[in-house]
Amino acid sequence: MRRREFLVLGAGAVALAAGCAHRKDRVASPISLIVPAPADSFASTFKGAVEKRRLVSSVTIGPQSMDLTTIARFAGSRRPDLLMLAGPGMVTAAAGSDATALLASTTPLARLAGDWLLIVAPRHSRFRDFQVLAATLIRDPASVRLAGRSAGGPDHVLYGLTARGLGADARLLRYSAFPDTANVITALLDGRFMAGIGGYRDLIPHLGKLRVLAVSAPERVRGVDAPTLMESGASLTYADWRGLVAPGALREEDRSRLYDLCANLDGSAAWHAGCEREHWTPMYLAGGDFARWLSIEAQRAHEVLADLGVLRGLD
Repeated sequence: MRRREFLVLGAGAVALAAGCAHRKDRVASPISLIVPAPADSFASTFKGAVEKRRLVSSVTIGPQSMDLTTIARFAGSRRPDLLMLAGPGMVTAAAGSDATALLASTTPLARLAGDWLLIVAPRHSRFRDFQVLAATLIRDPASVRLAGRSAGGPDHVLYGLTARGLGADARLLRYSAFPDTANVITALLDGRFMAGIGGYRDLIPHLGKLRVLAVSAPERVRGVDAPTLMESGASLTYADWRGLVAPGALREEDRSRLYDLCANLDGSAAWHAGCEREHWTPMYLAGGDFARWLSIEAQRAHEVLADLGVLRGLD
């Protein structure tokens, strides 16, 4: 897949990346990385790339529940060696409170990579293409029961955003959550559901049995015969992204070193090889531009999660 940003917020990120790319600083001390439990392959890919490039001496991965207490405790730390893996799960956890304030209490370093999502249907489904699904959602949102991963997770959020983008009432959507994409695929193939959502990296081995109706990327994805949501009337992009944040109260020199770590990682062949192997798409956005994007993403997630009724379970 070609590397593309799915939201551009000015030229600041380009300038920051260009400036950092010429710096030779290294973060020599070990890093402890807090990740959502259970950890996914992104954390191990990050660890392998930074250790191979010798950007740090070692990375210790510590899976923890991504709840408000964990985020707040992390944000208040002053440790420059402690990082947190950020993603939609962190945004969802913060959405039940003042998400913007809580996320702003961290130091957003960079969005690094992500996974585009696919809206799919089994071959026997009445949804032959996205336009049929879209028309059904507009006419009667409650008539479609869609399968995806966890309630409030990226699949669920994308479903809500898609409905809102089409002008359908997201409050009426019916969504069934499964523990992983493998269970979603089983539910689709055995006829329990006529449509589902999952990540590209998990669905690609099964595309012979499933029809892709639309992709959440800004442009069509190589090897996937389906339009984007941008060109299909929903007018949105969305990714199951991963990035890094640091505690909020850091010395400027520590913050600068961590920005350099992210820039050097994004510029390394080991990182891009790892992303290609794991089917992650590089989505580098750094510093202030990442912080502004994160604030917008948190607000977007808060609005759609409220429509979906998920916030009631987070309060």
